[in-house]
Amino acid sequence: MSSRVGQTFGKYRIISLLGRGGMGEVYEAHDTSKNRTVALKILREEFSQDETFRARFLRESHSAAVLQEPHVIPIHDWGDVDGNLFIDMRLVTGQTLDDLIADSALAPERAVAIVAQIGAALDAAHAHGLIHRDVKPANIIVTPADFAYLVDFGIAQTRTDTRLTMAGTHIGPMAYMAPERFNNQPATPAVDIYALACVLYEGLTGDRPFPSDNVEHVIAAHIAQSPPRPSEVNRRVPASFDAVVARGMAKDPDDRYGSAAALGRAAQRALAQTGQPQGNFVTTVGPFSTPNSAPYDDPTHAGPPGAVMQTAPYGGSPPVPASPQTWAAYNGGPPSWPMPASSTVASSAPRPAERRPRWLLPAGIVFAAVLLGAIGVVIGLLAGRGNSGQAAGPTPIGGQSSQTVVSLPQTPTSPAQAGGLPPIIQGPDSSLSHQSCDQGFSLPTASGFGSHAGRGTPETSCYFASSVLTSYWNQYGNASRLPRTVAAPGAVNCNTIAGAECAGPNFLMQCAAVGTDNWITCTGGNNARVYLY
Repeated sequence: MSSRVGQTFGKYRIISLLGRGGMGEVYEAHDTSKNRTVALKILREEFSQDETFRARFLRESHSAAVLQEPHVIPIHDWGDVDGNLFIDMRLVTGQTLDDLIADSALAPERAVAIVAQIGAALDAAHAHGLIHRDVKPANIIVTPADFAYLVDFGIAQTRTDTRLTMAGTHIGPMAYMAPERFNNQPATPAVDIYALACVLYEGLTGDRPFPSDNVEHVIAAHIAQSPPRPSEVNRRVPASFDAVVARGMAKDPDDRYGSAAALGRAAQRALAQTGQPQGNFVTTVGPFSTPNSAPYDDPTHAGPPGAVMQTAPYGGSPPVPASPQTWAAYNGGPPSWPMPASSTVASSAPRPAERRPRWLLPAGIVFAAVLLGAIGVVIGLLAGRGNSGQAAGPTPIGGQSSQTVVSLPQTPTSPAQAGGLPPIIQGPDSSLSHQSCDQGFSLPTASGFGSHAGRGTPETSCYFASSVLTSYWNQYGNASRLPRTVAAPGAVNCNTIAGAECAGPNFLMQCAAVGTDNWITCTGGNNARVYLY
């Protein structure tokens, strides 16, 4: 298949080749009709002319487009040009989890954070009747802020359709395949949960569960060998993770966790038992979701009126890039982000030399979320948070509440004043009701750092300060100085505000402690700022 660089393909002007695989090529292209740069996947001609592949491509393009969640990579268009099937997707940045753990294992808190996010993505797909069937580190993209994406639903299978993907073949690497798949049993969501447990193990140890160059040995191990214990491979992994991996990799699908998010929560509990602070969690995907994407055994945690979300505390220690870099994930490798020393854990078991493919693309190219065989899609939906219940609505400090509220001293107007409290804006807000909340808000169900909120700009309403506080705790269940993304409903639909970053009708707020501040600053919307302290 010759390169199309410099040519036109329908309405697209091909700029550069991003990746080439067995099913086709991915290009950086300019959509001349929309005046935007996109990732364009063009299926190989021999597959485009095959009616079976054509039907599969079109079906799965539609299935992927149905997954309309805030952090799903948007699929702009798909179809065919002169008999060649294509799919048009947004460009995003990041690097594969496979690349992150190429040299060493991740810190447990980081591995847990990534797995929890991918678990949420899988539950969203399962709720739509889709099974990924190829969950592996190479199909997990991690941005510089540790925002994890699950890519490549090209082999995704609907629960009611097995003809095009199950007829006598196994698609996906055997290193992460559940035992029942080797027996030609129908794939269920449990195969994705098994694979995710394998990913958790690999993140913790830096090696696959059953490393071997012999295919027969790998198959036999998945079918008959007991799940490996990560604590025995990497002594820096607490033994509490052994049981999590063992259940996730149970031979009988019925013995595994009931949802991918449940596996993530179990990993979070294992981490909590180690004494490592779960508050050191980093940016996650945006929180807005539709009710029908709720995982099987997870309640939907609602924020203030208008918020519909499923959320969980995620995190990890993010890489710190020296400069923005992007790459292609189709069949390529990303640049190596400089990692802080605390972000990785040395693995006692080196990864096999054969593990790294020889055809990795060089650094500095654009990542396109692409499909293996037909289509690529990225899901970034949060699942039910790990702690039970939901954060109750915040109570104005000094106001009436049926629950105990911690009373705080008068908030200073300067961060240098007593207690190091944030400079909360005083006086009535600019809403129609001109509400005042000079002393901020307090969550009756939480205490300590981050459980109080106040306005940081005149444009910020009291309602929105309360909303951000509630949404933050509904999503994470704890407070952290590290960067996090929060979707919070405002008094108006976010999409009506020019320049605002939105998750459905909700406002996306970027939250982090700045410098030596003793509080978290959340910014977004129309010059909105909310302090959590």
